Amino acid sequence: MRFLATKSRAWILFFSALLAVLWMTSPIQSVSQSQKQQANLDGLRDKAWKEGTVGVIVNLEVPMIQELTAASARFSGMDANQAITSERIAADNALKEAIEYAAWRVFMELEGTQYTVNHVYSYIPFIALRVSLNALSLLEVSSTVLGIEEDGLTRLIDPVEDSGGAKGDTSLTDGGDLSRPSLDTSVDLIGAKTAWGLGYTGNQWYVAILDTGIRKTHQFFTGKNIVEACFSLGSDGAAGAGDCPNGNSTMTGSGAAVHYSSTYPSYDHGTHVSGIAAGKYGSLAGVAKDANIIAVQVFSKFYGYLYCGSNSYCIASWNSDTLDAMNYIYSIRGSYNIAAINMSLGGGRYYSSCDTDSRKSAIDLLRSAGIASAIATANNSYCGSISGPACVSTSVAVGASTDADAEAYFSNWHATMQKVFAPGSGIYSSTGASDSSYASWNGTSMATPHVAGAWALMKQRFNGSVTDLLNALVTTGKSITSRCENKSLPRIQVDKAIQALPAGFKLTIQSNQFGTTQPIPGVYTYAPNTQVQIKPVPNTYCIFINWSGDATGSSDPLVVTMDRDKTVSAYFRYIYAPIATGRKVLNRTFSQAEYINILSWQTDPVNAGLDITLYRIYTMSGDTPTLLVELAGDKTEYYHRKVGQTSITTYAIRAVTSSGREGAPALVTVQ
Repeated sequence: MRFLATKSRAWILFFSALLAVLWMTSPIQSVSQSQKQQANLDGLRDKAWKEGTVGVIVNLEVPMIQELTAASARFSGMDANQAITSERIAADNALKEAIEYAAWRVFMELEGTQYTVNHVYSYIPFIALRVSLNALSLLEVSSTVLGIEEDGLTRLIDPVEDSGGAKGDTSLTDGGDLSRPSLDTSVDLIGAKTAWGLGYTGNQWYVAILDTGIRKTHQFFTGKNIVEACFSLGSDGAAGAGDCPNGNSTMTGSGAAVHYSSTYPSYDHGTHVSGIAAGKYGSLAGVAKDANIIAVQVFSKFYGYLYCGSNSYCIASWNSDTLDAMNYIYSIRGSYNIAAINMSLGGGRYYSSCDTDSRKSAIDLLRSAGIASAIATANNSYCGSISGPACVSTSVAVGASTDADAEAYFSNWHATMQKVFAPGSGIYSSTGASDSSYASWNGTSMATPHVAGAWALMKQRFNGSVTDLLNALVTTGKSITSRCENKSLPRIQVDKAIQALPAGFKLTIQSNQFGTTQPIPGVYTYAPNTQVQIKPVPNTYCIFINWSGDATGSSDPLVVTMDRDKTVSAYFRYIYAPIATGRKVLNRTFSQAEYINILSWQTDPVNAGLDITLYRIYTMSGDTPTLLVELAGDKTEYYHRKVGQTSITTYAIRAVTSSGREGAPALVTVQ
């Protein structure tokens, strides 16, 4: 979308009316130049001056952003029913509208300057623009802008070369001894096979791979549901035409995550990573062998020394595209049970946490919804530093180890920013050369999907927070001492982590045929002393009455403290239609005559015990009701006067309880 002094008056009026009150009640403070990192701004100004425009990611001041985000993020995992979907959509929309209104304020301030909108993120308070020097100057002084950073490029973390064969040079159908390929070894090493034996295979969970896409027809993904998306601005870094398969900069749906041709080095990186996390074919399997995959292509194509370091082809991801991919994963959390995202991309060298990076906002958002961000530390052999965005403190930064449980020589190391090790040397997985091609690769890119897959196994056992599950991995893993210093971090041992997760207590939730609950009826395991909220959700024409079992009363929601195994049952009743009749009569007086429709009814005996406080009478036009009158619950008759001799009217009479629940309609036609 390109804006050159755009004046969209309808949009202005819509968002002004929508959020004006919210904005006026929130304090707006001007942000000083020092807060916006003067050195960074100097570099942006210089680039805008020399190149005409510069790509930026802008942090927006959004009133009540923490409250709106918390209200949205409390909906994690697949929606249990339509009622929950409606509640989630309402919370998500409130967050989106607040961000959109802040974005609109910025766009209005930029009128008369040249700028291109690359992304307006729905769930994090950022926008990505390509701006001229004049537009950048306005952003710097805007009270709606908290910060500005360059929309930089992050390279794929390429596998480390060794003396092995070229990528894709073997097949499970080839001859030779492939009875114990190294993925099989590494999966066994981290205890995944033991976890499978305990019943934890990742079934019903998804792992999101933000990478180069996927060859979804590969035999290693047989029978899996693969959700696809693409966010790829292309080499110009501008919205519109891009490098997604449809020729645009964004695409979702089947075919969206198709990888590039082999012209681009590591074009099939995402296929290899996906196989490690969740592949399965014959006797070979990735960590979460029964999990499904969300494949998101986030890389753009480049050529030449400026981008690739030589006159050759390469791929890299705009940070704004990575943000959009994470924003997308959050947006579909109500449709899929997403355990973790996996990112094998990195750039820069960070000696301490990089928590001013815009990607931290997306990592934190996903974390608040129970989704971990497993990110590779990169392969530069750094000691005391790692790449970004693994340097974000709330990510799960993963280094690579060997099958002998030593730190891989190429793995970047930091004693506190890195969280765990996982096998990353000689990992055998699917490649993009054909539907049956495999190869062994080395790298932190290969270690990270071991963690993402392990997350799906743990989530199947215990749907806890990122903190809960990370603590289980850290406290049960095998200690590996760094080659850099006499400090150690754990190599994941997922079977022990699963067994260390809170054994918890079982909560059995039940309901009858006239309603459901949120969480939906079933058996759940919760950590000791967890307080669980259960909301009764009556069906149409039904009413919630009370709880039974280990709970009494009619609390909505019910709060259950898990100090032992418990069973609670939600009891609902159907509100039956009144027994009703109707007739037309002619009422004559000395001066005039009028026709009256007389409606009579009585409560259905089956409703005995229900607190019927009102009756509502509607006139029907097809299936559309229009309220005619509301009467007290002790009334049993109504006169609809002056209806006309030839009129035909259909009425719907509904009983209404003291809680406002309407029952089934009694339809009466009077003619």
